[in-house]
Amino acid sequence: MNTGSQQYQVSLGHQGLFDIADAAGVTVRCDEGSVWLTLDNDPRDFVLEAGEVFTTAEHRHALVYALGTATITLQAAAQPDARRKRAAAPTRVSFGLSPAAA
Repeated sequence: MNTGSQQYQVSLGHQGLFDIADAAGVTVRCDEGSVWLTLDNDPRDFVLEAGEVFTTAEHRHALVYALGTATITLQAAAQPDARRKRAAAPTRVSFGLSPAAA
């Protein structure tokens, strides 16, 4: 059983940055504008135009940089239901998604 996935829509101004601490299983969709995406220790860079999607299974830090005004949607992969193993643990959601410091 999965607990479902969570979506976050982020508006970025021109040259705005968004930091993803661990990009594994996170889908980045460019809704408006275009963004440049880079993963730590990966020689490739990716440019997403409106309507394009990026996802990776690699556990790496990622930066999303707006090439102009842009809107992105981030969707974290569904997590397995762990209630049977840790019934007493409080529910906490943390995907390491945050605006990058300028």
